[in-house]
Amino acid sequence: MALAALSLPSMAQSPKNWGNDLRSVKIDRVVTTDRTPQSPVKVVAPVTGSTQGSLNKKANYWIIGQTQNDQQSNASCYRHVHVFADGKVSATWTTSADPAPYDSRGAGYNHFNGTAWGAVTSNRIEPERTGFPCYVYNPTTNEEIITSHVVKKGTGNAGGILMNRKTGLGAGTWTSNLVMDTVATIPGVLWAQTAIAGDYMVSIASYTDSSSTQPNRVYLGGVRTPQVYSRYQFSTNTWLVKNQLLPGYDNSRVYAGGGDNYSIDSRGNTIAILMGGTFDDVALWKSTDAGATWSKTIIDSFPVPAYVSKKLLDTTETNDGAFNVVLDNNNMAHCFWGRRLIMDSDTTDDQYSYFPSVNGIVYWKEGTPTIDAQLNVITAMNDENANGTNDLSASWNDVSARYGTLAITTMPNATVGPDGTIYLTYSSLNETDNSTDSKNFRDIYLVYSRDGGETWSSTVQSSVLATGAMNLTSWVEFNTEQVFPSVAKLVNNKLHLTYMQKTSIGRYDATNNPGAVGTHGIYYMSVDTASIFSGSLSGVNEVKNDLFVMGQNYPNPFTGNTSIPVNFTRNTSVKVSVYDLVGKEIYSQEFSNIPAGNNNLDIHMGNVPSGVYVYSIEAEGFKTSRRMLVD
Repeated sequence: MALAALSLPSMAQSPKNWGNDLRSVKIDRVVTTDRTPQSPVKVVAPVTGSTQGSLNKKANYWIIGQTQNDQQSNASCYRHVHVFADGKVSATWTTSADPAPYDSRGAGYNHFNGTAWGAVTSNRIEPERTGFPCYVYNPTTNEEIITSHVVKKGTGNAGGILMNRKTGLGAGTWTSNLVMDTVATIPGVLWAQTAIAGDYMVSIASYTDSSSTQPNRVYLGGVRTPQVYSRYQFSTNTWLVKNQLLPGYDNSRVYAGGGDNYSIDSRGNTIAILMGGTFDDVALWKSTDAGATWSKTIIDSFPVPAYVSKKLLDTTETNDGAFNVVLDNNNMAHCFWGRRLIMDSDTTDDQYSYFPSVNGIVYWKEGTPTIDAQLNVITAMNDENANGTNDLSASWNDVSARYGTLAITTMPNATVGPDGTIYLTYSSLNETDNSTDSKNFRDIYLVYSRDGGETWSSTVQSSVLATGAMNLTSWVEFNTEQVFPSVAKLVNNKLHLTYMQKTSIGRYDATNNPGAVGTHGIYYMSVDTASIFSGSLSGVNEVKNDLFVMGQNYPNPFTGNTSIPVNFTRNTSVKVSVYDLVGKEIYSQEFSNIPAGNNNLDIHMGNVPSGVYVYSIEAEGFKTSRRMLVD
């Protein structure tokens, strides 16, 4: 539906066609956090077996992990999945077997050995509480390496980065060593993203404090809690650089750093780091000698250098902190970030205004002019129903529906295929998948370029609406949310990615969104690239379930007992599950040896509160869901 626009005060610059909703919201300037308050929630029963689904044999997905913690990033998505030349796959994610404050949090890990994934797990690989892992593989030493940051249980104090190493793929023992640590009176860095260039591993991390309980703030180059890089040499087992500023990163342009508003990639001895922030320039640092020296390019400059406590009376285009950089086969950088529009007319309240309906993924490629004059928006929220308008539900922007201050279209993560095709995945609201409380669920989308970024498979309308973006996850399950995509660097006739799937909307917060509790699924998906180019994966209507057709339960509404009509094409066994609207499973039953033909699956719910519930039938990797009403 169209939403009424808010009349804004007179401004010196006129915004572009921002779409049909220019309402602004006030948010705090400091929003990054690594701690979640204790919440009186129950642990949802974990998944005990692996699940595989398929779409026309052109795409497959597996549930490879689970977690109570849904904060996989503050902004930019990490490299969470690696595909090997022989078809094996390794994946990591932030896991936790318990709810907030996530005492068991750490790096989850699973491996595909060419035949099957390991058991679905919520276990961590480290001996202590960590989070926000990044995966790299060293082919010279045949080591899997996951870096994760330490936040001490019960204190919120940043404790530095663990370097977790294991020789060989899959099964084996991880060793964990604290690295990039500092003196006891200075907090360690957080949110490290890493890349390997030959004999070296380079990281970009942040000194941003984990919580207000940690009083010691770090200043380097006049920048408060800055972003810093480190450089490790494998052959000498030596950190040549620890937590130092990149050249040109100082208080002439930057006031303070922030968590996860950067991305890193490498190819050969070339390394690229893309970095920014809502009040900062978007800048690219590049090294062609494995991180020994760097050059800096400001791509999109923020109008007020080192911004703090100053007025922005004009609407200002900037970024939402979610970045991704990928190097192509010629070592040229391709840069992506989420787009925002902000204004700050009152600096006395330590808040600023942003316009959440203004969205899109901005793209810049190395070798083209910087884009201060014109942002190149290549995709935005997809026009799922092709009616030419941005159909947002009434409460789509409620605080409980957000992921911090990330935009509608955000979390970009890209890779480049051997033929030079650029694939970009991201998370965006789905205008046709709505909750009962009038919010939009998120899906994972894909756009691509086959000419080096000159043209893209999507077309942007009115700067806030796109057509042609491919929805990769709408067919997986109705009324679920998919976020934090991470795509593997290797493309071998298939695109490989991981993401988190939730039955709730928005990031968990004990105050604003207590219903967004786990357990959340970590999914791996492979997609046939030929079907991407043919467009045969678009939409939920492409699901070819040749096993069963499920009807509406009856009676509906009901009290206590109801039946679900299902027609099976062959004998099978099925599982029936019922969830409440925050994703908690309240009923589960398995039916064995169901014959082909029409069947009625009787379920006995007992005495449950009246309201709307979701029931699902799952068999042989196929899963279908509908809603039911308890009277």
